[in-house]
Amino acid sequence: MSVGQGFGGVLLALTRRPVLLWEAFRAGFAMRAHRGVLPSSVYIDWRFHTAYGAGMSETRHEDVESYLKWRRRMRALS
Repeated sequence: MSVGQGFGGVLLALTRRPVLLWEAFRAGFAMRAHRGVLPSSVYIDWRFHTAYGAGMSETRHEDVESYLKWRRRMRALS
């Protein structure tokens, strides 16, 4: 069974790997806008541009999962 794309696909993928839920929260907190709750759309557009060379219409859950695993490994090294 394939996990869908976009935000819903990311959430579904995270529920299948609960160990990454806390890391997702930490990443979201680190990327939040100054005094805000969510990252700004300009920041998100910039992140997609630097990651893929262009904007994207949907987030790929595989990429989010890989990023969260990488963050977790890097934190473990410090």
